Amino acid sequence: MINHDKIYEAEIKLGVKTDTLDREGKILEQKEAGIIEEIRVKKVLKQFIGKQSQIPPIYSAIKVNGKKLYEYAREGQEVEIKPRQIEIYDIKLQEIYYQENIIKIRVHSSKGTYIRTLCSDIAEALGTVGYMYNLNRVKVRRVLNRKFNNNR
Repeated sequence: MINHDKIYEAEIKLGVKTDTLDREGKILEQKEAGIIEEIRVKKVLKQFIGKQSQIPPIYSAIKVNGKKLYEYAREGQEVEIKPRQIEIYDIKLQEIYYQENIIKIRVHSSKGTYIRTLCSDIAEALGTVGYMYNLNRVKVRRVLNRKFNNNR
């Protein structure tokens, strides 16, 4: 079985929530970002390491009942989005841009992880709202999962 882990650098804009969870969307909410403390951000990021359920964003190409989620979103229709199992192998704080209320992170994640959702979840864990301001995929790693036969 072949799997593809990914490594991303992402910037999270704190204090603003959009419908698409990125900077292209309509602003839904604005909230005070608060004081961004490096030690607190690092502590929150550690909470996301490991296996977890993640609900994909409504603006995604995942199909539900033969229709892409973003089509439901554009039509203003609600649809049940089932959580998916993902894994965050590592997540690190790269930089904080205090004037802009932006934090830059580096994420090593499993295939199927939505970084937009992760950014929003991190902002929420920090007590505010946020969206993915910028994203750069740094690396895709091919991982082979092999089953070994113990019968020699």
